[in-house]
Amino acid sequence: MNDPVVNVLKLNGVITPPSRSPGQGRRINLDSLEKYLQNAFSKTLNPSAVAISINSPGGSPGQSEAIYLRIRELSKESGIPVYTFAEDVAASGGYWILCAGDKIFAQYKTSIVGSIGVISSSFGVSRLASSWGIERRVWTAGKAKLSAMDPFLDYTEDQEKRLKSILEDMHTNFIEAVKESRGDALIDDEDELFSGKIWTGSQAAKVGIVDGTGTLSSTMKDMFGENVKLRAMNRPGSEFGLRDLLSPAFGSSRAALDDALMHIPSIPKILV
Repeated sequence: MNDPVVNVLKLNGVITPPSRSPGQGRRINLDSLEKYLQNAFSKTLNPSAVAISINSPGGSPGQSEAIYLRIRELSKESGIPVYTFAEDVAASGGYWILCAGDKIFAQYKTSIVGSIGVISSSFGVSRLASSWGIERRVWTAGKAKLSAMDPFLDYTEDQEKRLKSILEDMHTNFIEAVKESRGDALIDDEDELFSGKIWTGSQAAKVGIVDGTGTLSSTMKDMFGENVKLRAMNRPGSEFGLRDLLSPAFGSSRAALDDALMHIPSIPKILV
């Protein structure tokens, strides 16, 4: 009898829409993942399970949801169970993807997990521009085309309400995915769980947003025995760690640069 095999896929980086620019390997989106996901769930490889390690602070809500849905779809179609693991960080959109697992784990007690919320941010420089005699000229067809996140324009009350309603709707969709994944495992107050807070891996296990802590390899051995084989299905790209997000002083980091670029005021973004 052959030893059980688990196909392993690692997702590292910021979750972004597809791009033709260099560094795609450090970004996560469905376009770049599709063939690797299909291979991981291929019945011809006859895996006992698929294990996905996630190392991401989040990013695009649409891509986060798309990847979550695709993983669930492939698992259902193939009948192959999937287990997900938070490495350094699986926060916000990273946690949304983490919820695609039949069981989900924090690899370490110090892993950062959660941040179930949505954020939109920009700067306002309309007064500064006015003081320098700079006039913003915008023409639109459709009154709602004016963006509340244009840093050179004052936003209106209606624009603020509209933006907040979009954020609330995205947050609701995120919460529904978490509830579908975790069900009765969620044991803390919903106002706390869905407030955007983050937890360490050990804290996350206590409030029910992960099933427990344990490395991918040790957990797979516990499930499938000491002889289980881990088959790497890695896509191109180097590792992503907390230092890439928090401290570029540790070295050059394209992922940190990507994250910074997403917060440039002239390129409004909504992030999970």
